[in-house]
Amino acid sequence: MNPVRTCVGCRQHGNRADLVRLVSIHGLLSVDFAKNLPGRGVWLHSSLSCLETAIERSAFSRALKAKVQIPEQVKDLAKFIEQAE
Repeated sequence: MNPVRTCVGCRQHGNRADLVRLVSIHGLLSVDFAKNLPGRGVWLHSSLSCLETAIERSAFSRALKAKVQIPEQVKDLAKFIEQAE
């Protein structure tokens, strides 16, 4: 049985292997490529719609229980998601 996680954007469940894990490192949102960095992480589908929904809902800060700087990294994260599709 595969581990199941919830996407912070669309709130749908998905397999851990199919989602991207994000963590806050010193207040900056970063992609956890190996999916094993310490600390609280959030999971996101590899789709721009889920990313946009999560940003609109302020889901990253709420889920990580910390203020997260997003504006500078949105372009990098969007590029990563487009490459993953």
